[in-house]
Amino acid sequence: MLTIYELRDYLEEFIEEKKEVKNITNATMKKQTINIKNFIKWLEKENIQQIDNRNIKRCLRKYRSYCLNERNNKRTTVKTYLLNVIDFLNYEEIRIITGHEKIHIKEIIEVKSENPDTARKRIEKISLTRKQTDFFLDTVKRTGNIKNYAICRTFIETGMRLKELVLLDKTDIKVPLNKQGLYILPNDKYEIIEVHLRAENTKGQYKSRTTFITYDTLVAINQMIMSRIIDYQKKKYQRDIIKVRKKRVENEINRQELFTAEGDRRFTRRGVQSLIKQQTKNCDTRIEEENIKCPINYFKNVSTHILRHTALSRYAEILTVAEVQTIAGHASSSTTDRYIHIDHSKIKEKIRMSMEEDK
Repeated sequence: MLTIYELRDYLEEFIEEKKEVKNITNATMKKQTINIKNFIKWLEKENIQQIDNRNIKRCLRKYRSYCLNERNNKRTTVKTYLLNVIDFLNYEEIRIITGHEKIHIKEIIEVKSENPDTARKRIEKISLTRKQTDFFLDTVKRTGNIKNYAICRTFIETGMRLKELVLLDKTDIKVPLNKQGLYILPNDKYEIIEVHLRAENTKGQYKSRTTFITYDTLVAINQMIMSRIIDYQKKKYQRDIIKVRKKRVENEINRQELFTAEGDRRFTRRGVQSLIKQQTKNCDTRIEEENIKCPINYFKNVSTHILRHTALSRYAEILTVAEVQTIAGHASSSTTDRYIHIDHSKIKEKIRMSMEEDK
């Protein structure tokens, strides 16, 4: 179940993601945001404190009746309201918590089915190319902030959700830790390392799944952990440095959280979003200063969701849909399909090679 307060909290995240992955004007996005906020206000007015899979469709039908009979809106206008609200309620993060199946407008009002080609165009998403990803990571690395670089690399490689990243514990990376709380690096630099995630279901229980990072990302995470231990600039005398370092080693040995903000507190989702946005600004500044030709504006087009989508798109190039679905944590393969971009030229080349082998 999801409280109305939590629903408002997810709205900002939903709007930010939608702006970046769909070709929608600011004016249209503003109207849709107002329509969704009006629905939330109606829930509060009706004293509906939470929504879940048992009452969500009933709420939509009652809201439709309210718009038609009390606000005297036209049927076409009400349909637009409902489409905007349903789009929001079908947001993956919300559906995971409420446990409801994807809602279709025809379940609330009778409508004609959408043309498949139109639907495909409507749900197209974007991701970074390998060259754009390398540029992004290189820019983050140039800032010298080891923690930011480790977070960005982890996001781009794993395809995990934002809330999963902030909940990562050190033991979720399946590599032994040494006496200082650092990961023991594998002998093979091409080793693919498992990362276990815990996704919360509707009953408050956690269902685990596995994603992966590379050796180089583990090195970056180790460097981040070492930076938490070593700080030579804040203490004047060597004995103080040794004392502080000993205390920080003890903290790392006992620490659960992998990524921490100031004060050794676990990163918040909003904190990571701000971090990513700052890095995109750095990318745009570098592009301007170095006069680099680049087809995208990083600040406008790159977010935590785009980094997740980039990772899943890479996995889709080498894995089956079922395998990508497992890594992504999608309940339905139809959701995974949105992350897969089909290159028809590659398909034709594979078919041609197959036919040549049969001859």
